[in-house]
Amino acid sequence: MVKILMTSLMATAAIALGSTLAHAGGNCYGSACYKLVSTPPAYQTVSEQVVVRPAQRVARHIPAEFSTVSETVIVQPARVVARHTPAEYGTVAETVLVAPARKVWQVSVDKFGNKTGCWVVAPAQYATRHRQVVIREAQVHHETIPAVHAERRRTIMVRPAMVQHDVIPAEYVTRHRHVMVHPGSSSWAPVRGY
Repeated sequence: MVKILMTSLMATAAIALGSTLAHAGGNCYGSACYKLVSTPPAYQTVSEQVVVRPAQRVARHIPAEFSTVSETVIVQPARVVARHTPAEYGTVAETVLVAPARKVWQVSVDKFGNKTGCWVVAPAQYATRHRQVVIREAQVHHETIPAVHAERRRTIMVRPAMVQHDVIPAEYVTRHRHVMVHPGSSSWAPVRGY
């Protein structure tokens, strides 16, 4: 390592000495002369993607969705009503005993004016009497009245309102620029042909 370092130092000293002699107007002959060789820098056009607009997240409000449905509703429920039927009456005729058969003392006068008395059986006496009777008793009938239905339309929510987040992707453009691919260099090279 030290040997390499010493060799590099000696080469540098020789170049510096030769340069000094050349600038001093001396004549360089043989392997003691060097010339300065320069290489210009090299450039190249490169393409790159540049973000013009970054990605964005946008909130979008979606309103609730409604629908109208028809349904059958009970307007009046079924019920039982008591119907009262009054009793029915009629008139009947019946024979009733007014006076039972009995013995009565009866006096009769004959054609000569003589009176004769005797016991006679008087027949029973009857009469027709009308009276009111129940033909049919009063009754209670229970009648079932069916329920009354109707169609009703109403609005229901099918889907509630919600917020949806959409992502807008980033936007890129391609840009071209010149970049240095080699910085160029200057070095001393031995002069040949002297």
